This record gives sequence, structure tokens and C-alpha cells, in this order.
Amino acid sequence: MGANKAQAQAIALFFIAFTLIAVGLAADVSLIALVLGLALLAISIVRFLQCKPWESLEE
Repeated sequence: MGANKAQAQAIALFFIAFTLIAVGLAADVSLIALVLGLALLAISIVRFLQCKPWESLEE
């Protein structure tokens, strides 16, 4: 699969999500950070599923 804008957004959201989840767990289970992290994780999964491979495109 070729690198494209959707993949870059999904990876960035994925890293931010896991950072927020770690912060939420480190801050005596901060529910706001955990919920926000899980929401961003779900959004990143949706973005990954929307990615289309470039190999199938005919030039």
C-alpha cells in the first residue's frame, strides 16, 4: 500500500490516541483523557480502513 494523506492522518491519530490513553492511565485514571484517547483510536481505525492501495491503480 502506498503512502498517502489518509495513512498519514491515521498514523498521527493512532499515536495521539495511545499517548492520551497512557496519560489517562498515569494520571490516576483520568476518564476524560481515556475517553478522548479511545475516540481518537476509533477514528484512526476508520481512517485506516478508508485507505486504498495504489498498486491496483492502472497508469
